[in-house]
Amino acid sequence: MISVELRLAFAKLVSVVFHPAILILLLPFLVIYRQTAGSFYAMKWQIFSSLFVFLAGFLVYLGERVGVFSDADISKRTERDKFYLMITILTVLFMAIAIILEGIIFVPVIIAFGVLFGVLLFAALNHILKISIHSGVMCTFVVTMGLLYGINAFFATIWILPLVIWARVVLKKHSFKDAFWGAFLGAGITLGTFFIGRGLL
Repeated sequence: MISVELRLAFAKLVSVVFHPAILILLLPFLVIYRQTAGSFYAMKWQIFSSLFVFLAGFLVYLGERVGVFSDADISKRTERDKFYLMITILTVLFMAIAIILEGIIFVPVIIAFGVLFGVLLFAALNHILKISIHSGVMCTFVVTMGLLYGINAFFATIWILPLVIWARVVLKKHSFKDAFWGAFLGAGITLGTFFIGRGLL
């Protein structure tokens, strides 16, 4: 019988290892490399994207220090509107710079449109559900791997999704419904962004 303490410790480890920020750091390179087959070009945009991820992380940390956010997970639903507003501003800024540099029909811009739509949708639903960003981003990652790298990549990563959902529920950060809707919306937004992008490129 696994003790409660051990189960909670493992759930915390899962939440940290598969944190949305880590997955978002990986996605730009994986997507751009697959679309362009240029590792240097993909790495350039990976570094550029990472600056925004680190800035978002720093702002969350700063917000936690000054009392805007109660914790790094932004566990209180009432605090999430501020977080979604912050991510919206950073995403729009990213899109503006990318459009200036490469034009509007460009892989990172299309991805950013998908991110922006997802953030606005999560923000709109925040008044009804505290949707799990962990499960949403994890599902985005899994679906992206399947779409771009094939069925083997999908099955190599799909097992992580129920593990993340389990961890968020065990830690009482979300209900199962919150985690399910996060995964469902993450998959839907990813599929929509992919097929729109494929039609444009």
